[in-house]
Amino acid sequence: MHPRWMAPVLAALLFASACGAEPTSASGSGDATIGVIGPRTGPAPQFYEDTKRGIELATPVIEKRYGLELNFIYEDDAGSPEGASSAVQKLLNEDDVDAVFGPPTSAPALQIADVIARSKRPYFLVSAGNPALVPTAGEKNYAFRTQWSGAVLNDVNSQVVFSKIDGKDPVVGIAYAADAFGQAAVEQYEELGKKHGVEVVGESMQSGATDFTAGAKRLQDAGVNSMFFNFTSGSDIATVTRDMKVVGFDPVRKTTTSNVLANYRELSEPDEWEGLKFVEREDLNSPAFQKMLDDYRAAYGEEPQLPTVVFNVYSALDAYGQGLKVGGSDREAVRDAIEAVPSVEVEGLKYQTPFAPRDGEFYDDDITKWHVLGFDDSAKGDIVTDGTVAQCIERGC
Repeated sequence: MHPRWMAPVLAALLFASACGAEPTSASGSGDATIGVIGPRTGPAPQFYEDTKRGIELATPVIEKRYGLELNFIYEDDAGSPEGASSAVQKLLNEDDVDAVFGPPTSAPALQIADVIARSKRPYFLVSAGNPALVPTAGEKNYAFRTQWSGAVLNDVNSQVVFSKIDGKDPVVGIAYAADAFGQAAVEQYEELGKKHGVEVVGESMQSGATDFTAGAKRLQDAGVNSMFFNFTSGSDIATVTRDMKVVGFDPVRKTTTSNVLANYRELSEPDEWEGLKFVEREDLNSPAFQKMLDDYRAAYGEEPQLPTVVFNVYSALDAYGQGLKVGGSDREAVRDAIEAVPSVEVEGLKYQTPFAPRDGEFYDDDITKWHVLGFDDSAKGDIVTDGTVAQCIERGC
C-alpha cells in the first residue's frame, strides 16, 4: 500500500477497532478495487482470516513489483450461499469492484460463480476446490483458481490411497464430512474403487460432531487398512483420529489433505498423528514457503491456520497484478492478460504458464510435483516432507 494511503487506512482501522467492528474496506483511488468475500462469521472463520492476512502480506509486494495501487473491500458471507449472494450483489452493484476473491468454501462460491461470470470480472479462487467453479467450456472463462481443484487433489491422493500394501490391493476407507465437499469426494473415490477393483467403505460425520467411535468401529470391522480423511476442518479430523485410537483402529495407511493444518495438532496428541500423511502440491518446507511463513509470523505473532491459503493468495495477486498492468481499466483485457501471463512468482519461486485458454487451473495432477508430508513425534508436531507422491508410490506408501 502506498504511504499516502497508510494514514487514512490506519485511522479507519482504529475507528473500527474502537467500535468493535471489522473494517470492511481499505479503499480510495487506485488502479483497481478488489472485492473479497469470506466467512468472517460462521463455521469456518479461519478461511476468511488467512485470506485477509495473505492479502495484507502480499499486496505491498505486488504493488511494488508492478507499480500499482490496489484497494480491497471485504464482505462477510457467514459461510452460507445466501450470505455470498448478498455480498456479491453489493460488491458488483454498489461498489463496482474490478475483481472478486473468494468465497473460500465451495457452496457459497458456487452460488455466485455465474453472477460474477456474467459481470465479466476476473474471479479468483484461493481455497474453494469444487471443479465446477472453473469451467473448461466456452471462449471466455473469468474464473482462475490458484488452489488445487477437488478433482485434481482426489486424483493425486487416490494414487496414494489405492496403492498396494505388501503387494496386495488395500481395503479403502473414507471418513468424510456430511456436506457437499465430503459427498463429492466419496463419490469420486467410489468410482475409482470400481475402476481399480478395490473395495471402498465410507463413513460420514457431521462437521463439529464430537463422537466418531461407531464409525471407526465399522471401518475397523470392514477390514480397512488404507484410510482417507476428507474434512474442511482439522478439528473434525482430530475427532476421527482420536476415536480411532479409542477403538484400537490403526490402519497401515492414513492420509488426508492440508486442511489438517487448521487446529488439528492443538486438539490431538502425537500418538494420534503418528503415521498420518497429507498430500499437498507445495512442499511446505521449501525456502519459498518458509519465507512466506516467516513473514506471517513476524506480522501476526502466530502460525497461519491455513498456510496454503496464504500462499495461494500470493499467487492470485501476482497473476492479477500482471493482468491489471497490461489491461488497465478494461476488465476483459485484464482477464485476457491473466490467462496469458508467462509466469507467476511467489517468494522467488516461479510457475511457468500457469493458465491457458479455457484452463483457469493453476495446478495439474503431475504426481512428480506433488508432495507427501506428515508430522514428527514432537509435542508440537513439526511438519516433515516425505518426498513426492511419485517417490512415495514407487517405494511403497
